[in-house]
Amino acid sequence: MNPPHSSALVGRYQRFVRPRDDGLPRVSVLLAFPALLLVVGIVLVAIGVNGTSSGALWSQISDAPDPHLLAGQPQQIRSDEWNVGTVWTIAQLQQGMPDRTATFPGGMDAAIPFDLPRLDWSIAFRPHHIGYLFLDVDQGTAWRWWSMGLSLIAASYAFALTVAPRRPLVAAGLAIAFFCSPFFQWWYQSTTFWPVVWGLVAMTALVWSVKSGGRFGAWLWAPVVAYLTVVMAMGIYAPFIIPVAIVVLAFGVGLALEQIRGGQSVRDFCLRIGPFLIAGIVGTGITLHWLLAKADTVSGFLGTVYPGARQTSTGTGGILSAARTMASSFTDALRDAGGFLGINSSEASTFLLAGAFLLPVAVWLVERARHSRTAIPWMTVALVAALGLFLAYTLVPGWDGIAQLLLLDRTTPDRARIGVGVAAFALLVVIIRRLDDSSRVPPRWLGVLSALLFLGSQAAISVAVVAVKGPAGLWDSAPTWWMYALATAVAIFLFARGRAVPGTIALVAVSVAGALGVNPVYVGVLDLRETDVSREVVRLNGATPGTWVGVGDSVTAAILLESGVEALNGTQGAPAAEMWDAIDPHRRYEAQWNRIGKVWWAVAAGEPVVTNPAADQIAVSFDACSAFAQANVSSVLSSEPISSPCLTEMETFSAGASLIIYSVRAR
Repeated sequence: MNPPHSSALVGRYQRFVRPRDDGLPRVSVLLAFPALLLVVGIVLVAIGVNGTSSGALWSQISDAPDPHLLAGQPQQIRSDEWNVGTVWTIAQLQQGMPDRTATFPGGMDAAIPFDLPRLDWSIAFRPHHIGYLFLDVDQGTAWRWWSMGLSLIAASYAFALTVAPRRPLVAAGLAIAFFCSPFFQWWYQSTTFWPVVWGLVAMTALVWSVKSGGRFGAWLWAPVVAYLTVVMAMGIYAPFIIPVAIVVLAFGVGLALEQIRGGQSVRDFCLRIGPFLIAGIVGTGITLHWLLAKADTVSGFLGTVYPGARQTSTGTGGILSAARTMASSFTDALRDAGGFLGINSSEASTFLLAGAFLLPVAVWLVERARHSRTAIPWMTVALVAALGLFLAYTLVPGWDGIAQLLLLDRTTPDRARIGVGVAAFALLVVIIRRLDDSSRVPPRWLGVLSALLFLGSQAAISVAVVAVKGPAGLWDSAPTWWMYALATAVAIFLFARGRAVPGTIALVAVSVAGALGVNPVYVGVLDLRETDVSREVVRLNGATPGTWVGVGDSVTAAILLESGVEALNGTQGAPAAEMWDAIDPHRRYEAQWNRIGKVWWAVAAGEPVVTNPAADQIAVSFDACSAFAQANVSSVLSSEPISSPCLTEMETFSAGASLIIYSVRAR
């Protein structure tokens, strides 16, 4: 027998979470968890804790342990973060956050494609950069890290609670589990988070628009949708935007069918979603205005050899890409940073697809509605169709025309996985709501079948890995995969049986366990401007301004960029014409340098020769006595000694890697 105070608490909780008369959650419940996230975010930003892997460069500047690293290890595979985004961001701060960075001769647009902080009106639509306006680099980096992650959790919670308003604790748990998905942890950057945040908020706004008892609900969400439309679009990364937009479209179609078949008139439905459509139009208009101002940069970006305006044919992913999508139990193998299931850790990362493996329950819901002559769960049908579309894009060739119409050809099967994750999450929430409203629980065998479908997929992957790589290839890389598989199967079974609370607990446990250790726990950011070599670079350049070249390890380029000097190193977006006209005046190597990629230099005799060790790498030979160097280079920072009659050694630094500063002299 429950004690009286326990019963009273339960009663108060039930009254607190009771939905409104229109079936939507109360605003106080909707805001409660995001308010808690806000408090957590303020604390984390104040401390400066984040998951940056910028410490990957620490061993090259010091022999001592990294004092900023609290736990874990920097992930080398996340070089887009520590060797591109972070380095360029600090370079921007050093230069005063210009709209066009002055590092490369001729400059490079700071917005496209690397989304760097800059002091213009567009920073209002880059919420993860706003912290750099009033915080130092350490707290600003923490702001960037947590503003994206906590926004995703808040958006996931808002969607889950809107669809299943009696389940705030389940909504919070599912939101945390979704954030902890391997995909987000390994692709932790603005281009992955904001499309999903937009998609979840857009679906939330659609539900509020058509179900709210008054017109206020639709207009309440409209400015949020308009704002996030611009935030998402300014990321300029179609491979992640398009799959999420397809899920939102499918969800919207399913919602429309449910409402109209349920008695709502087409006219009323259209009037109700009017604010949502207006928000989309406003957001699109702001984005188009911004893109027109960036027309030259966009043209240069699309005109590159790599990636250019690439298109992908249907069916090119094959069974290996499908296996990577389902391989959530093998998340530990991703920490080996390469090769598991044939691709690097980020590309191989996936989601906990509990919703997708509830397909038998979805079919049961549709069949039960059909036989009882009740309303078909069209949102469930539409989300299953979206999952089927992504699967067909991965495996089935021959329908390129339809894929082009849907813009799917602008993504890749592995990048389209973001749409699979969003659709599976939405389907899980919709099924939870359906089972809450159902007078019957699905039969036990359906739960067993759903769990076995997942276990079978994981077992098949493990057998394939053993067949190709041997037992060590599986058990050395992912020794606990079977634990993840069993725990996830238990969660799927519980969801299939309508037991959302224990199912959520199991899913959170699996997701958090998989996320631990992916990114390090780091305080602040590794700021190379604080090193002796950077201070000397700034001093020498102040005395004799000129153009620098970094030779050797990545740290030389990073130091030059963060020091704010003009340099010929760095990961470029649309190539700077002035820089490449000097390096390759006869454009012999245009196919090699007209691409987005890392520009690095290695010593070799003669005029510059440009090669591509990889599609996104631009290697250039350097000879201080060449006509190019004599006319265009004043100083060199090298991680290796260089023997040349045209170089004078200025300073040597021996902490960590050996770094040497040279001055270029006349031959």
